Amino acid sequence: MKVLYIGNYKDGTGWANACLNNILALDGAGVDVAPRAITFEAQQQNYPQRIKDLEANSTNGCDICIQHTLPHLYSYDSRYKNIGYLAVETSHFKDTGWQYYANLMDEIWVPSNATKEACILSGVKKPVKVAPHSLDLSKYKRNNSGNQIQELQSTFNFAFVGEFIERKNLQVLVKAFNMEFDFHEPVNLFIKTSKISIDNIQKYINDIKNGLKIRGKYKEQIIVTGRLEDLDYISVLGQCHSFVAPSRGEAFCIPALEAMALGMPVIHTAQSGMDDFCVGEAVLSRTEPCFGTVSTLSNLDTARSDWKEIDLKELCRAMRKAYQKWNSDQAKEESELVIKAAQKYDHKSMGQHLKGLLNDS
Repeated sequence: MKVLYIGNYKDGTGWANACLNNILALDGAGVDVAPRAITFEAQQQNYPQRIKDLEANSTNGCDICIQHTLPHLYSYDSRYKNIGYLAVETSHFKDTGWQYYANLMDEIWVPSNATKEACILSGVKKPVKVAPHSLDLSKYKRNNSGNQIQELQSTFNFAFVGEFIERKNLQVLVKAFNMEFDFHEPVNLFIKTSKISIDNIQKYINDIKNGLKIRGKYKEQIIVTGRLEDLDYISVLGQCHSFVAPSRGEAFCIPALEAMALGMPVIHTAQSGMDDFCVGEAVLSRTEPCFGTVSTLSNLDTARSDWKEIDLKELCRAMRKAYQKWNSDQAKEESELVIKAAQKYDHKSMGQHLKGLLNDS
């Protein structure tokens, strides 16, 4: 068995990160992999050396082709067993035409049961198999040698990682944080986002404070940063105690898994791809249409699809509950359980799972 793995792993995006980790997991499981990159954005040069080594592998002798990209870019090749890897964050994609391209493949892999349900609902007739994302969890250790943020020391810290887009729903988290916590409480909200999102986030935070009649004394409790080097990112994330993912739609959510690897329970929107692996609290949500929202994928027509809107008051309650456990024996026990749950998604474990899917193909 030899796998040609095609994907946009040089883009530096979350999608690219998932693609990289799938390749490394397969390689670690002893599968002969020949990765080949396609790209939608500026290529990153700092991807792992092991991937660069694998790129030297010839595609001669490949009998399986995994295409980890958008379905309208799938291309059936009779030389291979053709597998399309598909991640979608809405309830279906009936209006995109993606089901046509998915049905050209021999089978479809998806990162979660939520995406599997979306595929079936959208008319994908080929076998759909759940192939979750994974990480090299050996890197995720608290108190490493990376830089930390002074303001996050000696306080309880919530963490959010993601873009300032409608789907990630950072807006509701900023509202919940400001509604629930007073200025005298030792609690922070740490937001890790892209550099281009920072100004928009700061403006939104200020608008929320003004709307809630909150003055400047709240400013230091919300800490926003752009890109961090890997070691610094893990170090700062390790300063936090609870990860919050209020997304309206997630096929998986790798940052939530990263947080779990560091022992953080995850407060997340119920009824999404995060249900498969997150340990913490799934917060009540309701179904809302995507109509009128801007998709992260320009060709994805979500107007008639749905996603989940987290309940604001329930989110406030869950955050207060997490804060009240700070430094308790219960919090320490939960942290150990969370780390144990994350181990199922290490490269070693998930590589064997992916290898098993290939053997069953």
